[in-house]
Amino acid sequence: MTLPAPAGLGMTPRVECVRIGDYRLEEELTASTSARTYRATHQVLPRQVVMKIASEARDAVGVMREACILAALPHCGIVRVYETGRLGDHRTWFAAEVVEGLALENALQLGPLEVAVASGIVRDLAEILAYAHHRGVVHAGLLPDRVVLTARTRGFPLCITDWSAARTHDAQGIHMWEPGPYTAPEVVRGELDDRADVFALGAIAYRAFTGTAPDGAPISATAPHLPRSLTTLVDQMLAYDRWDRPSSAEVRAELAGVVAEPPPDLRIRRPKWTPPLTFASDGDERNTVEDLSKPE
Repeated sequence: MTLPAPAGLGMTPRVECVRIGDYRLEEELTASTSARTYRATHQVLPRQVVMKIASEARDAVGVMREACILAALPHCGIVRVYETGRLGDHRTWFAAEVVEGLALENALQLGPLEVAVASGIVRDLAEILAYAHHRGVVHAGLLPDRVVLTARTRGFPLCITDWSAARTHDAQGIHMWEPGPYTAPEVVRGELDDRADVFALGAIAYRAFTGTAPDGAPISATAPHLPRSLTTLVDQMLAYDRWDRPSSAEVRAELAGVVAEPPPDLRIRRPKWTPPLTFASDGDERNTVEDLSKPE
């Protein structure tokens, strides 16, 4: 059913002969205490997906919540969900689109971006957040490695691909997040609203403009070459008091005149497909997924 993980760092285990619905799992991408993600291929449609599966039955609600939130946010800058289901052991799963591009985290590791490029990224992220906030959803976990620069191949220059921490405005039982450069101070105390996303966006903007994560110093001191209008906006987004921060819509409006293209070294690998002419069941359909990281 499975093959052992190949030797060597950075290599992912292959997965064979595991099918969930009409999807065949091919390789494991990530694993956490609450869920695992796999690259999978639809057996009829010319489609590859990222399939997310709850690690345990107790994690089923969280995975299904993420799927429902994504389905309620049809925006080109938000990853799409194709379908969901439940395994025989009550774990839930959903299949989402594969977004090809360059992770923002990888771009930021190269140092500060050009002012126009960084401004465009912040503007477009603010647009996505404003869209979600208007529909009653807080992302609650915005990080550079959850943003993919797509070179406008999807009708929008970037996409937020991971919404696992997202909450609706009326959600109950908000837990306290760990402190971090992208975590708003009030979130550590268990208080969550739209302006927590603005703080995280401000931290991304700070790093995009300066090449370093915010350390408490105003951005004007770290990057004195930046226009004053930008440094003022970033400082407001990072305000300790959430009521001193602008809304995501206000950030978008402030940067509305900025025009920027994706980084010039961005290359997108487009998959080529030859859909099957026929579909025949091989009798291997399964409704459970065992520990795919271990050999039989």
